[in-house]
Amino acid sequence: MNRTYNTIRDFLGKHAVDITHTAVLHTRYKTYGRTPQGMSRIVELAKQDCRHFRNCLNSRLYGRRARRKPMLHQPLILATLEGSLETTDRNLTLHYNLGIGHLPDGISDEELRAALRGSWVDQARQRDDIFLENVSGDIARASGWIAYSLKEAERRRNHGVWDFENTQIPYDALAAG
Repeated sequence: MNRTYNTIRDFLGKHAVDITHTAVLHTRYKTYGRTPQGMSRIVELAKQDCRHFRNCLNSRLYGRRARRKPMLHQPLILATLEGSLETTDRNLTLHYNLGIGHLPDGISDEELRAALRGSWVDQARQRDDIFLENVSGDIARASGWIAYSLKEAERRRNHGVWDFENTQIPYDALAAG
């Protein structure tokens, strides 16, 4: 039994009810032929870029409120970074799988896509290779997304796939909602 995987899955799974969208955001970091040290370096760079992306996205979605009261005015972001074990596929890049929720009222999918693209591509300087899907009200799909995004943790025991530092959970907002 993979205890660490189960712990991560159970923790993230508690938030499946709060996920309204899922996304895949590809980085500019190719993994082909990387040494373990080189892979470690690009994983750290991807995490730094994701932190910048989150700050930009928070600001785009919530303005100054995101800094003043982050537990109320930030989106839910459950972040996993996939691809850090692969070095044999020439086309593979590190990429983020995101479960997203707690968005401003009335935001459309196209507005969210534009905010993601502006924050990821324009601000964080990552690849314009973004997949976004609305899963509002479908807890089974949100739960399936969590399982999908943790497949490296389950199958290959890559527990570092969960990017804890770039996961943000606006607890006050979720408790009030």
